[in-house]
Amino acid sequence: MNTLGKRLRNLRLKKKLRQDDVAREFGVSKSAIGMYERNEREPPLTLLRQMADYFQVTTDYLLGRKQQGSIQYSRIDGEADDPDCNGNLKAFLTRNDLHWDCVPLNREELTAIQSLMEVVVRERSAKYEAANSSSKRKKRIPSNPEQT
Repeated sequence: MNTLGKRLRNLRLKKKLRQDDVAREFGVSKSAIGMYERNEREPPLTLLRQMADYFQVTTDYLLGRKQQGSIQYSRIDGEADDPDCNGNLKAFLTRNDLHWDCVPLNREELTAIQSLMEVVVRERSAKYEAANSSSKRKKRIPSNPEQT
C-alpha cells in the first residue's frame, strides 16, 4: 500500500515545504525523504513518530490505519494524550514543533510569546483583583435594622 508515502508528501506540500526543509528538520538526507514519499524505503519507528508529531497527525494516520489525520488532544476520560497539550499554555510553549501558519517558531520567538502572555495574564489578574476588592467595599447593610 502506498499510503505512507502519499500522506507524507501531501502533509509536506500542505505546509508548503520542500523535501530539503523536511530533511533538515529530521536530520536525514533529501533523497531519504524522496524515497519515503515514493514508498521505496520506510522510515525507522523513531522517525515516523517524529514526523507524526511534526505534522500533528497520528502514526496510525501516516500508516493508513485511520482516515482522520489530526491528533485528538483530549481523550474521553478527560486526560490529555500529550502532557504538553493539557491546556497549560506555558507548558505548551515549550514544545519544539510549534509554528505560525507553517512557519516554524524558534526558541527565541517562543520565549517572546511566553513573555507577552505573562504580561497579559498579570494585567488580567490585576483587573480581576481590583474588581473583586471594589465589590467587597460596597456599602454594607447592617445586620440589625434598628442600628440605622
